Amino acid sequence: MWLVILLALLVAFCVWQFIASRNAVATTVVRSTMTSQQARQAIDGAFGGARAMVWTDANGPGLINKRRRGKDRGITMSIDIEPAPGGGSQLSMWASQYTEYLFLFANFAGSVNSRKKAIARLVASG
Repeated sequence: MWLVILLALLVAFCVWQFIASRNAVATTVVRSTMTSQQARQAIDGAFGGARAMVWTDANGPGLINKRRRGKDRGITMSIDIEPAPGGGSQLSMWASQYTEYLFLFANFAGSVNSRKKAIARLVASG
């Protein structure tokens, strides 16, 4: 009985990590009433404070690229900001560089997902 429960928990954990990995790699697009400059300042704030110790500037395909320090060089989150038609801006966020395990899981996917949510809240409220 315990073996069945343990296996079910393992499968549930793997499914959870798989979904988190796919969400981190997928491009998240957010519209904002903020100008591109205001959105950039909000994004800089989302990686500031105590987070500045684990997120560092990196090279990548986005306008803003931040690498989460950690095992296997962490994960890089890239962000593009474009002016939106009619005013405001549009942000595109995705994990651009990461290590994949077992062809299913991206390392630090949860960190990218939490930053995506925080940034989306920041720019949507502005």
